[in-house]
Amino acid sequence: MKAKWFILCMFSLLVNITANAYDAEIDGIYYNFSGTNATVTYATTSYNSYSGDISIPASVSYNNTRYSVTEIGYRAFYNCRNLTSVIIPNSVKTISHYAFDRCI
Repeated sequence: MKAKWFILCMFSLLVNITANAYDAEIDGIYYNFSGTNATVTYATTSYNSYSGDISIPASVSYNNTRYSVTEIGYRAFYNCRNLTSVIIPNSVKTISHYAFDRCI
């Protein structure tokens, strides 16, 4: 019985850990950070994180560090059916696979 309870608890923690696919949310946009670069990503693995008009900034500050927004990540805007526009700054050098897949 203890083994089943332990496995259930570990699974629950794992689900909670993987549910968020981002390091920070700043002004309604989700980011992952690496070095001094930021990648736009999604909120959860259910996607559909954005709607309306989105303006991605060239850089963001988080925890007293300035990050250059250089990438729109894999499936960042996936399945965002209510997205109307995205303004992408010149700092973005990479738009990953399926970044805008299933957008209407």
